[in-house]
Amino acid sequence: MQESGANVSELFQVMDIDRRRHVREALSARQDRLVSSAIVFHALDNPGAELTAFIYIANAGDHTHYTDFSTRRGEHGTNAQFVGSFAFRSLARGNVHQHYSPVQGKWVPDVETGERHIIVDRDPETVTAHATLSRLSPYWRLRAEAERRFPAQYDFVRQRLLHRREAELNTRRIPRERVAAIPAEPSLIEGPKAILFGLHWLDLGGAERWAVETIRLARSEGFVPIVITDVPSSHSWITKAELDGAIVITLTHPVGQPEHSEPLLEAILANYDLSGVFVHHSMWLYDRLPWLRAHLPQVPIVETLHILEYNGGGYPYHGARYDDYIDIHHVISPQLKEWLIGVQGVAPEKVALAPLFGLTTLETPQASAVKSRRDRALFTVAFVGRLAHQKRPYLFVRLARRLVDSGLPVKFILHGSGELEDFVRHQVTKFKLNDVVEFATEKIPVAETLAKSDLLVVSSQNEGVTLTTIEAIEAGVPVLSADVGSQSTLVAPDLLVPRSPQRFIDESERIVRALVESEPLREKNWQQERQLANEFASLRPAHEWTKELYTKWQQ
Repeated sequence: MQESGANVSELFQVMDIDRRRHVREALSARQDRLVSSAIVFHALDNPGAELTAFIYIANAGDHTHYTDFSTRRGEHGTNAQFVGSFAFRSLARGNVHQHYSPVQGKWVPDVETGERHIIVDRDPETVTAHATLSRLSPYWRLRAEAERRFPAQYDFVRQRLLHRREAELNTRRIPRERVAAIPAEPSLIEGPKAILFGLHWLDLGGAERWAVETIRLARSEGFVPIVITDVPSSHSWITKAELDGAIVITLTHPVGQPEHSEPLLEAILANYDLSGVFVHHSMWLYDRLPWLRAHLPQVPIVETLHILEYNGGGYPYHGARYDDYIDIHHVISPQLKEWLIGVQGVAPEKVALAPLFGLTTLETPQASAVKSRRDRALFTVAFVGRLAHQKRPYLFVRLARRLVDSGLPVKFILHGSGELEDFVRHQVTKFKLNDVVEFATEKIPVAETLAKSDLLVVSSQNEGVTLTTIEAIEAGVPVLSADVGSQSTLVAPDLLVPRSPQRFIDESERIVRALVESEPLREKNWQQERQLANEFASLRPAHEWTKELYTKWQQ
């Protein structure tokens, strides 16, 4: 029996085939991929060692444990459902690393238990939002609960705070991070050519869709993708076909490592010939760029940035902070390009604007006219995206309530999932909208939802340029959007509305009413958006830009 992906099976060998099969049969495909991911980490961390993996399923709301120090001791195992165990041998090259002893308070030669206790989470559909909240610290749990229960009021306060932060972020230059790295000999490894990718997580999102596409392109160009995530989640996309053949490691913290040492990166360098590093929203990898630059001075480092976040700057803040260690900042919107060069003083030749056209529409013909309404008696308005605070789906529901109460012949599609799903469903029921609101999960293609829609609404508090906006325009569906980020690059001026919650709803109601009553007006606005999209698409798309980048990395 072979583990998922040929490259994974080259790092370890299962010794108990029947026991491994028993574990696999007791888990979902997602959970089993997470087990393989954890085994990959422990194989790299313990070259040549023979270990026994004990597999558990966490209770709802409990933490997962894949790579953190507690997996070595198993203190947490008694509160989780035991699934089974199997032995495996590491086939990785390298040196066994020291580990931190909390008793002695120092790094010591490893007293190997020979055991790894791995806890996977329950499948997402069996876990409620309340269980997810229980994983947070008390401060963030209280804040998240307040936002979940009173999103509109919370949003009002947030908008007041954002005005001040926007002004600061658009004028203040971020200090550069300069780390005095310990001198290192350049690493020259003979092994499979690989690209190291750092991701936030493997869940639904525009940034993740692009990250997964860059991973697929790397594999198609002959590289082994090594994918490291650093934020706990269900990692629902770990089973995607684009990740077949990739080395995927889903970190849980604290991993434990000596000062000035990076055991995981050292293990990767001992087994693979890194041709490049690609950062996609990963603080773990940002913080290790100085180490990588010291050990791999000849290897290019690239990041992709999507959105300028006004609550501290988000990932663009760290991109500017680590500018000395980054060769190319790939951005998807003019706003980010202008911010990096004009505000942060990044050299223009280091900033590449390449929009995400072609990512989700490679095989979809572009609409030559606005999509005809499927039902002349009923106007369908869609929301597509994560049911998360940034996307503000609760505003979409309030808009739906306003439109229904006004007597307009409308129905709605809420396409997505996320931490606000329970709240949004409760809102729909509370406002008596169940007969006019259709929920669509991420398993349903976005194209299918757009084919049933007459208008897409983007209610986000902040964005770069959304993939769903591009997809909708390509499908012949006009887009109404909050005027945030670089949405004005694609959205018709008459379909841009203020970000503040009340004005968003008031202006959106007025515009939707006009579009329902006038098909020529809907056609006119889509034509404007089609023209804006054509102008934006004249730039080299990110897909082509990345393929050219990988061609250079092959040389």
